[in-house]
Amino acid sequence: MWSPEETSIMNAEWMAITYRTDAEKLKALLPPGMSLRGEPLLSVSCAWFKNLYWLAGRGYGILSLDFPVTYRGKTEILDGSFCPVIWEGQPEAILTGRDEMGFPKLFCDMPEIAWDREKGTASCETSWFGFKFFDIALTGMTEDDAPPSLPGSGGGAAMYYKYVPRTNPRKGAGADVAYVTTPAPRPGEGRPDAISFDGYDFKRWKAKGSFNWHRATFEQLPTTFHIVNTIADLPCLEIVSTEMVAFSGPGIGVSVNSIRPVDPAND
Repeated sequence: MWSPEETSIMNAEWMAITYRTDAEKLKALLPPGMSLRGEPLLSVSCAWFKNLYWLAGRGYGILSLDFPVTYRGKTEILDGSFCPVIWEGQPEAILTGRDEMGFPKLFCDMPEIAWDREKGTASCETSWFGFKFFDIALTGMTEDDAPPSLPGSGGGAAMYYKYVPRTNPRKGAGADVAYVTTPAPRPGEGRPDAISFDGYDFKRWKAKGSFNWHRATFEQLPTTFHIVNTIADLPCLEIVSTEMVAFSGPGIGVSVNSIRPVDPAND
């Protein structure tokens, strides 16, 4: 395990739009044991992490979704947010996050966030082999003095669904891996929350925002067109919040495996 002193300080920019969508279509994305909690509010976030110790000072971008859920496992009930899919621009981050922590990660090309502070605008886009499947833009950004918190958290525990199919299912060998994962308490601590960013630089901006999911054909996104199109079919009925944050913090926050499995009720 790396120490906070080793990982030093990382920097991040994070833009997010939360919008109200169709509840029934959101429910169709839920794994067994999960139910929609409260309003059908879907958050889409683009982030860029920089100066990461585990990549020797390099960084990468992330596109992610989440919405509020309740999960009923064998011995515990968790309220929080469910992330059905994440795209990242660095294979190493995808492999470790997916294999070790059970994050539903896919690859994309994602340039750094284009941010014009004087004009109060910011934008980002993701693509695969030249096909742009998502873009987001913020305008009219004004600094906000709200207390620090990461956007898109949905409140409570962050939850993911780790699914790994068995090897050679036609021969009946092995078994599928399928269970929910969530942050675990770190050594010496009793809370499964994020590493504290107290005392570090943190700024937030309110803004007007827009985004687009670009539907794809098999030829454009042969392995993920069905995922992009499913998200594109979730209607934006109302944008309820738009924001951007820029912060620094302990690099160990994105360098440590603090995720645990949750025993499913059907085991």
